[in-house]
Amino acid sequence: MSNAAIAEVPQAAKGPALKMGETIIRGKLIGAKRPNVNGSFWENLLVMPAPDPYSSPATISILSGQRLGERDEDVTVRVRIGGYRRSYKATDRETGEVRTVQTADNKLFAIED
Repeated sequence: MSNAAIAEVPQAAKGPALKMGETIIRGKLIGAKRPNVNGSFWENLLVMPAPDPYSSPATISILSGQRLGERDEDVTVRVRIGGYRRSYKATDRETGEVRTVQTADNKLFAIED
């Protein structure tokens, strides 16, 4: 990451220095829900600004203990990047060989003070 990209983060969002596996996310909150009836966390859906006029904006999900804001509100959130490894069996179409494919499911967790 360039120093210019770091300089764009608002001073209030910086707080303490970022630790390994943390980053700052900025975007518009387009939805928030509790996945379970007795859920202890919120799943917040954000759309981030597109990197340029010719590409689509990224949509991401951030898990948090409380709602990150109101619908259509611009939010800046410090997150911890997490996830887990997942594997599944796949058959090669040409050879018929069955192999194990390794992949990862990434999760973003809001760091709340």
